[in-house]
Amino acid sequence: MDKKDTFQISLSARLLLLTAICILLAEAFIYVPSIARFRKVYLKDHMQTAHLAALALEAAPDQMVDEELENLLLKHAEAYGVVLVEGEKRMLALSKDMPPKINVIVDLTHESWLSLVMDAFETLFQKENRILRVIGPSPRDSSVHIEIIIDEAPLRLEMADYSQRILNLSLAISLFTGLLVYFSLHGLLVRPIRRMAENMANFRENPDDEHLIIDPSGRRDEIGSAESELQSMQGQLRRLLRQKDRLASIGAAVAKINHDLRNSLAKAMLVSDQLAGSTDQNVQKLAPQLSQTVDQAIDLCSQTMDYVANSTPKLDKELFYIRDLMEEVASHVQDLCEDANGFVIDVDDMAEATGDITQLRRVLVNLSRNAFQMSALRVEITAGLLVENACYIDISDNGSGLPEKALKNLFKPFEGSARRGGTGLGLVIARDLMLAHGGDLTLVRTGVNGTCFRLILPNCEEN
Repeated sequence: MDKKDTFQISLSARLLLLTAICILLAEAFIYVPSIARFRKVYLKDHMQTAHLAALALEAAPDQMVDEELENLLLKHAEAYGVVLVEGEKRMLALSKDMPPKINVIVDLTHESWLSLVMDAFETLFQKENRILRVIGPSPRDSSVHIEIIIDEAPLRLEMADYSQRILNLSLAISLFTGLLVYFSLHGLLVRPIRRMAENMANFRENPDDEHLIIDPSGRRDEIGSAESELQSMQGQLRRLLRQKDRLASIGAAVAKINHDLRNSLAKAMLVSDQLAGSTDQNVQKLAPQLSQTVDQAIDLCSQTMDYVANSTPKLDKELFYIRDLMEEVASHVQDLCEDANGFVIDVDDMAEATGDITQLRRVLVNLSRNAFQMSALRVEITAGLLVENACYIDISDNGSGLPEKALKNLFKPFEGSARRGGTGLGLVIARDLMLAHGGDLTLVRTGVNGTCFRLILPNCEEN
């Protein structure tokens, strides 16, 4: 993009154009009443001149003047005839022998502002000369009314000349003010914004370069605040990118370690199974603890890899019955129920939803297992419709509630675990899966009477 194109679409150019347009519009609003007033003043001036000519006639002996002087008075008044009206008395003061036919009568006595404006523009856009009969009180003596007969063409020429002067003045003011605004805003606003835009473009190309972080100019206005916020954002983004690179390296290392570690843990599990069959009582006591420890280690590896590898899970969505999914979940956690009524499903048989059945089953099984492992004796699953075809699935238990530490770090990886030995990744992964569905996973309540988590799932129907 060359400089010419940049100027044409730049903020400075738009401000210059906008300023000129605004000033021209303001001048247009001023021009409308001005041109109407100009016409009215023009007519009143001619009436005043005509009155003076009539007074000159009255000052003559026997109110008689020769034809040459009468024509001279009419020429100065630029009129074909002058009539004075005092009360009921009407007197033809000056007149040519054959005055032209009158085309328009203009009564200045009763004209409104709107009529003055309309008449002014009618005169301005008239193409032919019209003969006007102007009636109104004399500017010199309001008790005397004057009637004059004049041509409209000289008035139109004067109005056109006045309009041209107004236009030239408006253009000059617009250009001068626009240039002032242009250079002022270019220095105060456009240049700093362009500097920030160039800095952001350079920072985007190489965010690792610490020298590309913007240096605030120290201004105390909104531009200065924007520069400071940009500097802070770039610093935080740079730290996050570095942290992300480190996490990626750690993830690659964990993936490599996980394979060897799972093989070692598999051997440990085989040894644990063999030790469980030992007749030694001490060994029999230690074997379950060893098995539980190995299970926790395998679970830690699996959840860590899932969290690292599936931050944006791919979903295979399909339409399914919610109750059928709940019954599948019940079969997966049945081994944790102490009685037959430990897992309760309260869902309409015909309720439907759209989603990835495998991933949703994983979320529900994880939440149900967490509830039973936290000493809950009963888990109940209910479902219902929300607004806009979204539905909720509540997983409630009668356990003792989540500890305070778990509440503070809920949905935080490696920090939000509610049980000893847990990773806190289960809830994080579950919520990521729900967010990928366009829904969410939230905590409804927790306390001594139990805990309730809610899955929000879009695209649900209840037949």
